[in-house]
Amino acid sequence: MDNRKFCKYKKGFLTLPTKFDMVDSILPLDHKGKIIIRMSVNPSEIINKVEFGTSRLNGRIEAINKLAEAGYKIGILIAPVIFVENWQELYSNLIKELSVKLSDKVKRQAFFEIIFMTYSYVHTKINEEAFPNAINLYDKEIMTGRGNGKYAYRINIRKEAETFLIDKMKKYFPNNKIEYIV
Repeated sequence: MDNRKFCKYKKGFLTLPTKFDMVDSILPLDHKGKIIIRMSVNPSEIINKVEFGTSRLNGRIEAINKLAEAGYKIGILIAPVIFVENWQELYSNLIKELSVKLSDKVKRQAFFEIIFMTYSYVHTKINEEAFPNAINLYDKEIMTGRGNGKYAYRINIRKEAETFLIDKMKKYFPNNKIEYIV
């Protein structure tokens, strides 16, 4: 298949996950609705303390609105959900902010994905060297081992968080599908 003709084929979609707001160069592409852009969002506090070198939240929201206007299919990833001290307030405010700042077109068509953070000692060692001011995300009180130096949030804590986030999404985005929560 000639990659330059992808959008002409009936089957398949191309999906692009990103945390960056630099979308102006792809807005005029003739994608024929065959490309799904999945923008990852997080509360500003987490972006500032964890997602170094990525676009700020307002830029991401503006990019989502521009992409929808250009006819792209839109997915919004609330990811990675990180249980910092006041995480419920942060994520509640994030979802409220999205409901206010996303265009009506986005709110009509977007789907959501919710992805909880996993932790790895390998990532930590890399991040400690590359980003010495980053916060430590490992919390032995709420995380459990998953093998090979990998950790995830304990099931009971994650289930409570799932319920909390689903309730917030139903309140602010009652007509949008949550594709999955992992």
